Amino acid sequence: MEGRDKDCPRSRRKYKKFAILAFLVISVAAVGSVGSSLTKAKVQKAQKTISGRLYTENRRSGFAELNPLKREEYPEISEAVRDYYRQQGEEAGFVESYDDISVYTKEGKYRGTYVAFARYNMKIRDVYTKVPGLSTMYIVEDREGGFKVSVSVEDEKVKSHIQKIAAHEDVQALMAETQDAYRKAVQSDALLQEALADLEDAYKKADA
Repeated sequence: MEGRDKDCPRSRRKYKKFAILAFLVISVAAVGSVGSSLTKAKVQKAQKTISGRLYTENRRSGFAELNPLKREEYPEISEAVRDYYRQQGEEAGFVESYDDISVYTKEGKYRGTYVAFARYNMKIRDVYTKVPGLSTMYIVEDREGGFKVSVSVEDEKVKSHIQKIAAHEDVQALMAETQDAYRKAVQSDALLQEALADLEDAYKKADA
């Protein structure tokens, strides 16, 4: 890989960094498995907000038929998620923007909490094709009626509950739709294909 890296243009090396993100962009595992631009202090503050309140358990939330996936149901949550992605775009220099963001929600384990699935198209600088992505977020209503967005949760019970919700049929359908859109985007752009192939090669050599 070193010889190839030395000879390839700067732009190609830049897209290899993007390939790492593209490889993970459709991952919708439990919250906490992906990184975040949120500082550790902000995450801890959100978690203290959860533990500091006496939440009533929302027993119906684990059942798909009683807790359907809702698109753009809560404007305040959607705005909080879009604010998060605006921050992400500003901090990641190779990302031009996150466009066409749609926020799907289900009620969380406790009243006043939500599991959100954010569907977006990520525009990479100097790349024409936008990359479809889907992220899982945990949303907590604070004491002032605002909403805190977190992609890192330490509570094992909450993590387990999010995994259960992610297995619901309507969420699985959204994941499958996003994965299909992702595959089509990659297949339509030779540059993305090359970047992902380089990433796969790097992973194989790292594991060897």
